[in-house]
Amino acid sequence: MKIERVKVQNFRSHRETEVVFKDGINLIIGQNGSGKSSLLDAILVGLYWPKASKKGLQKKDFTRVGTRGAKIEILFEHDGVKYWLLRDMARNVAYLKRLENGEWRHVTEPTMESVANFMERLIPLEIFRNAIYVRQGEIEAILESDETRDKVVKKILNLDKIETAYENIRGLIKYIKRRIQDREAFIERTKTIDSSIDSFEKSLVEVLKEIKEIESKLPELEKEARELGEREKELDALKEEIVRSELNLEKLNSKRRGLEEKIKSLERKIEERNKRIKELEEATKALRELEEKERRFQELKEFRERYIKEKSQGEKELERIRGQVENIEGRLREINEKEEEAKKLREELKKLEQAKDGLEEAVKEYEEARSKLLQLRRLKVKLKDIDPREIPAKIEELERMRESIIEEISELKSRKGELLQRRKDREKAIEELKKAKGRCPVCGRELTEEHRKELLQRYSLEIKEIKEDLLSISKREEELSRELERIERELKELRGLKSIAEDLIALEESLKEVNLGELEEKRKEYEDIKQRISSIRGKLSELERELRLKVAFERKLERLNSVKDEITSRLEALEVNLKSLGFSALEDLEREIRGLEKFHAEYIRAKKAEEDLRRELSLLERDKEELDVAFEELAEVEEEMEELEEKIKALKDKYDQEEHRKVKKELQRKREAISAMKAELEQLRKREEETKRSLEELKKQKEEREKAEEEVKMLRSALKRAESLRDKIKMYKTAVREEALRRIGEIASEIFAEFTEGKYSQVVVKAEENKVKLFVVYDGKEMPLTFLSGGERIALGLAFRLAMSMYLIGKMSLLILDEPTPYLDEERRRRLVEIMERHLRKISQVIIVSHDEELRDAADYVIKLSLENGVSVITVMG
Repeated sequence: MKIERVKVQNFRSHRETEVVFKDGINLIIGQNGSGKSSLLDAILVGLYWPKASKKGLQKKDFTRVGTRGAKIEILFEHDGVKYWLLRDMARNVAYLKRLENGEWRHVTEPTMESVANFMERLIPLEIFRNAIYVRQGEIEAILESDETRDKVVKKILNLDKIETAYENIRGLIKYIKRRIQDREAFIERTKTIDSSIDSFEKSLVEVLKEIKEIESKLPELEKEARELGEREKELDALKEEIVRSELNLEKLNSKRRGLEEKIKSLERKIEERNKRIKELEEATKALRELEEKERRFQELKEFRERYIKEKSQGEKELERIRGQVENIEGRLREINEKEEEAKKLREELKKLEQAKDGLEEAVKEYEEARSKLLQLRRLKVKLKDIDPREIPAKIEELERMRESIIEEISELKSRKGELLQRRKDREKAIEELKKAKGRCPVCGRELTEEHRKELLQRYSLEIKEIKEDLLSISKREEELSRELERIERELKELRGLKSIAEDLIALEESLKEVNLGELEEKRKEYEDIKQRISSIRGKLSELERELRLKVAFERKLERLNSVKDEITSRLEALEVNLKSLGFSALEDLEREIRGLEKFHAEYIRAKKAEEDLRRELSLLERDKEELDVAFEELAEVEEEMEELEEKIKALKDKYDQEEHRKVKKELQRKREAISAMKAELEQLRKREEETKRSLEELKKQKEEREKAEEEVKMLRSALKRAESLRDKIKMYKTAVREEALRRIGEIASEIFAEFTEGKYSQVVVKAEENKVKLFVVYDGKEMPLTFLSGGERIALGLAFRLAMSMYLIGKMSLLILDEPTPYLDEERRRRLVEIMERHLRKISQVIIVSHDEELRDAADYVIKLSLENGVSVITVMG
């Protein structure tokens, strides 16, 4: 990947900033707060939003105050293809286009997610963040300690995901153990359940006995109540029958009066209907003569509607298909012309490829010569007027002083480590003494308050003495470190000058036989041919896509002609039908339909009269039937009234009101006694149900207890499997980590050996629990990082970080460094400049963000950012 241009609007301090990046080392410099790192964040947001929001970048955090949203444009190249990307946060749209044959073409839908998904397929976000983009502080973290180095490795290589799986298994194991404890506690709580079941079964037997006693008395009492109830019902029925019969007699009398009125009304309606029927019979006499004309009218009208509809649709469809046929025939003519054009382009491409192959060796010679020439100029500036013959003696003297200081520092560190361990042991002992009860955690004797106090005082005094010793050692270490850094700076400068002199002579010799002007002409010719080849390939690709459409167009043309013939046949059949009805044209058909319309209106009126006649005849018949029924009902009502009067007289003779009152009173007394017995029985049955429920619950608990015992067995088995899986994940985690670190160590060894010109033959990486230790091999021996000079340490940190990137993606074409020198002293910064000049140039494009002006000497292209009135301003310094 190579970034060519970035344009940012309303992104943090950037109101409107446009930056052009070139091949080689691009340096963005400026003071803190000028918007340097914001520019890198804008690249990350532009390429991967909204996926970048999951990595800590939130829209509200980077949108410039007072604006609706940021806008980011990025022009970049990947695998020889140019892309243009735009994200407009205010409108929530995104575009990604690819340059094809000199034209920009969309490659995704214009949405934030579609663009992010395409970029994820092109270059995954994790690869960009962890391999291409080296964040601020990562190199320092690698050099800080074994623990922080381990955190950086886990983060960049995504090893923390395996760690999460390991922790999840640990949580599962804890859950299973808690569940076993819970089930065992339940089993313990229910150990007396069998005796409880026996007790409730005895109580149930007693309740059932009382229920049986009441149930034996209740039937006799209920029988007496039923007999009284039956007599009461007989007397109630007689009384009700008398009242009901009297009411029925009144209703029958009212019904008789209604029937007499109804008969008079029906006789009037029958007379009126006879008159209406005579009038309708006259109106329906012409109906039979009109039916034939009506049938002809409907047939012609239906055909006219179908004829107009089908002819209109057919003609429109025919016109549409003819247009498509013309269009496809035109496209086929164009494709035939493009076949000849493609043939010519293939012949030209073959010739250009041959010419390009012939120039490749000259281009390689030009790039090598140009690189050597640039390096020669820088070396001459650095060498100045120093006599190289005095350098070896000075180096030897400084190395003796350095070895003496390193030896003393090593002894001090060893002493410091022993004191730190003693202090840690004493602090741990103090904590245990404060918490301990019973026996002393130090000597094992019974722990008294006096003994605790004595030990705490003694250990506190010892810790105080250790701290004083550590302070003294630290001061001496600082003095020695400063002296060592001074010596290392001088040594590094002298060694660098020695190698510079040797390199300068070697470069001059290698450039004597090179004709740079001639090689440059060939390189320009090579680039022109390469650009023409790219253009031809793009055109060929487009032409071949067009040519592949030829077969599809021919098939479609054949289908369209077939459909056109079918429609034409349908239209001809329609005209044949028109003639079969006796018409030469649609106007003749319309004329006959208009002539039949008046007969149609007369037919409708006669048809309605016929329907009205049938309805009136039906109603007349119904009225006559209703009149006959009314006369019959009147006779029946008069007969029922006579029978009902005789029945009422007989019922009154049977009914005795005093007997009725006595039966009601005795029945009430019997029912109250039954209710009391039933209430008692209900209470007993409730007790029975409660006892049964309690027994059921106890039996369920017993079953649950048995299940709990089985569950405990299964959980113990599951616990063993989970613990086995945890151990396997731990082994896998260790194996993956060790293999990755082994390979990273191999890559770092190659880079660091190159950085130090072979002084150190290997970088050794050792993995421990939550630690990653680094050593360098010098003169066949493993040496700690304290053995390295300041500049060598920064070289090692950069080599290790680059090795992790190369482990993830292999060969690097783009490297982004965010503030690689925030805490480096002068000597370390000089070393970084040297590394950049001599080694980072092997990467096609490097983008460095820094506030350090010294890095300008090593950069090919310098961009300066400053903050003016709260707005980032860019200055290109070349």
